[in-house]
Amino acid sequence: MILFAGDPHGSYTHLYPFVRQQRDVALIILGDLQLSSPEPLDELAKYCDIWFIHGNHDSKTVAAFDAIWDSHWKERNLHNRVVEIQGKRIAGLGGVFRGQIWMPPNKPMFFDPIHYCQYSSQEKIWRGGVCLRHRSSIFPSDIEILEPQQADILICHEAPKPHRMGFQVINQLAEKMGVSHIFHGHHHENAEYQTQLPYQITNVGFRSLADINGNYLLKNIDDRER
Repeated sequence: MILFAGDPHGSYTHLYPFVRQQRDVALIILGDLQLSSPEPLDELAKYCDIWFIHGNHDSKTVAAFDAIWDSHWKERNLHNRVVEIQGKRIAGLGGVFRGQIWMPPNKPMFFDPIHYCQYSSQEKIWRGGVCLRHRSSIFPSDIEILEPQQADILICHEAPKPHRMGFQVINQLAEKMGVSHIFHGHHHENAEYQTQLPYQITNVGFRSLADINGNYLLKNIDDRER
């Protein structure tokens, strides 16, 4: 069984009732894990097979970054690759679009992280590469890596169209990859899109959960104080 989890934002208790009651669960988290250490994933992994993509909150602090990219969990980030999970080819596009890098449909400022570093001052270089904030920014090179590959499902943090804040470039990527379903997070809503597209789109909201058919097993509302 493959389940898709919306942005946890540091809390994972809501997932335990679902992963404990089923066997052979592959849990795919759609970004914004917002960890301070790998421990919450280590504990959850006792009950399920965890995969994920990163979101914008996963490069807001050094601790959040290190919990993913400087731990054994970096091997479970699906960003920029296609992995077969329980017989389904799942492609991942983590991160968000930012104007300092690329805000489609506008022309990109930088093609890839190397390009960014070549034209950045030393103050904007972090750990020998892109600054911390932009470790979760989408570059055109990310799309280019995925385009030639084929997949059944595309997971992304950003939304495609027709979401009011979605990006057509994600729809174009899905069409080139031949996917039948897009699952995305970021926008803390639970929405099934009614479209004439050749693939299904499901927005899995804040601390929510959906199955592989886009059916919601858990719907939560983000009522945190802003």
